Amino acid sequence: MPVQNAKPVRKDERRPFECPVQVSWQTRFGEVKTLRAKCLDLSRQGARILCDQPIDLRANVYLQASAQGLMGNATVRYCRHIGMKYAIGLLFSAATSQADEGRKRCLSESQPGAERQ
Repeated sequence: MPVQNAKPVRKDERRPFECPVQVSWQTRFGEVKTLRAKCLDLSRQGARILCDQPIDLRANVYLQASAQGLMGNATVRYCRHIGMKYAIGLLFSAATSQADEGRKRCLSESQPGAERQ
């Protein structure tokens, strides 16, 4: 049986954007957790981060980049164990037009040919 190519799920292209971020969320037991992570890439719809701890699927997280400011609220779409770390895919809650200034700044910096501030 021939293998069919799956259609891409993403509406927007991911762009490499490496920067430290802080992630906060509430566990299913009500405990508030905060950890430092590394943003690996960014799109208008979401981001991929790398961190030391897993985060539950569908958890609502608050993402902040120290250099850029608030990036916004997001939902965990996947959490994959990679070596000693976890790659976590996030889907932003607000559209880019309503995004927090930090996220708008990050997106403009990740554009090809954009000038770094």
